[in-house]
Amino acid sequence: MTKPSPDNPAASAQDAPDPADDPLFVASLEKGMRVLEAFRDATDTLGLTEIAALTRLGKSAAQRFVHTWERLGYLSKDTASRRYRLGPRVVELGYFFLRTDRLVSMAAPHLVALRDRCGLAVHMSVLAGGDMIYLLRLPSRQLTLAEMLPGRRMPAWCNSGGRMLLSQLDDDAIRQTLLRAPPRAFTPRTVIEPQALLALIQQARDEGYALTEDQVLQNQVGAAVLLRDARDVPLAAISVSAPRHDYPADRLLRDIVPQLFRTAHAIQHG
Repeated sequence: MTKPSPDNPAASAQDAPDPADDPLFVASLEKGMRVLEAFRDATDTLGLTEIAALTRLGKSAAQRFVHTWERLGYLSKDTASRRYRLGPRVVELGYFFLRTDRLVSMAAPHLVALRDRCGLAVHMSVLAGGDMIYLLRLPSRQLTLAEMLPGRRMPAWCNSGGRMLLSQLDDDAIRQTLLRAPPRAFTPRTVIEPQALLALIQQARDEGYALTEDQVLQNQVGAAVLLRDARDVPLAAISVSAPRHDYPADRLLRDIVPQLFRTAHAIQHG
């Protein structure tokens, strides 16, 4: 049993399409991608046996995929320990996406301005199945390295941005999302009861913003709104995270939520 983590180790299995439903789907490529995704929760390196277990591949198949990824530069091998870590070319792919994505290029200047005005960490995230993925993360001085990096995947139910993203779905779809990956607590105050989470997401849908407190990290609060396109279709969530002792809920609602709405409006109509 894995320890509770804000990241979702089951994400790729949930999102993977059924090959039987798609004659163009390349099953061997999906298996190869499992090898790279096995490093999602790795804190250091992985050995071949660990990779085979995490990917549910036979050791021979895992070895072939690992060797291929190493030759292509997406994995690096320590010759002494014979263990693997992700290679620099993985970062390069992320750069290609961020450099060319129109939403990122449109939103980035406005999010930088928001961060400079409020002095807090600012994020933009999108929905991926029942999870959220950060596209942009503009840190405050207090954040750790892991909290600064884009590309991080987390369960959507556990923070303000994710709850706003889930608010786009109907209630049955939200229930199914919570059923597929039952919530687990990250702090003593994490809300994990499905009906309570559904009520919070419904509230976010009705009010147009979400507030969270101590849900992923102790003494951290968050606020989020949806970012829409010119046709009012939701594209992403923009959010701010802050220390709870500086931003109790009333100050978060008074000082930060209006700035989030103004920033979303500026991006939408910019």
